[in-house]
Amino acid sequence: MILLVDIGNTALKWATCDGGAVQFGGRASWKLPDAPLVAPREWEAMPAPQRMLVASVAGADTDQRLAQWCETRWDLQPEFVVPRRRARGVENAYVDPARLGVDRWAALLAVRRALPGAACIVDCGSAITVDVLAADGQHLGGLIVPGLALMAKALEDNTAIHLDGEGEPDVRLLARDTAGAVSGGALYAAVAFIDRVVSDTTQALGVEPARVITGGDAPRLLPLLSGRYHHLPDLVLHGLAVIAEGCE
Repeated sequence: MILLVDIGNTALKWATCDGGAVQFGGRASWKLPDAPLVAPREWEAMPAPQRMLVASVAGADTDQRLAQWCETRWDLQPEFVVPRRRARGVENAYVDPARLGVDRWAALLAVRRALPGAACIVDCGSAITVDVLAADGQHLGGLIVPGLALMAKALEDNTAIHLDGEGEPDVRLLARDTAGAVSGGALYAAVAFIDRVVSDTTQALGVEPARVITGGDAPRLLPLLSGRYHHLPDLVLHGLAVIAEGCE
């Protein structure tokens, strides 16, 4: 059994690959940098995996604590994935390949396996990232903006706006309270960004790329986006399965 682990800014997610099939395991939420990560409670009863592949953006301290837990509990050294120049038909666009976020790298590999051809990949998490793959697997680069929660927090931290968690939860167009106005404004800012980047990318490529969306805020954004998207949750875990090989 191979354990696949995605350590993000607000959650740890994991899946297992046993006999070639990827099975989602679970999700544990936290708030970095204060999360005292050891390991999710569910891992206590888990048998020791043969391998453990980790895509982590949480930093060296968190990675070290996780590695110590695995060594103590399972006598296992986790394999922390680092982006490469090329792998599995994908060519990394970054001048320094290792500087590309490992979550973005894993998502590129997953999409290349699932949808060969040109693709525009939108990940809606703590940050919203857009990455573009050409039909030949060349990564053309990407963009990063704050995610929905970070946009709202920036307003609260830097203006007189105070958000109390109340307001209209689903803003269709115009809000009637401040919390709803901030929530709706963030939604439309994200939608405008994504729609414009995908439109300009399509013109630059000269072909219609597959539109892929993932991340926790994808369900909130999908109804407002133009065009048809492939909603592929947990892309990072599936990218780790591609790296592990033998897992689909």
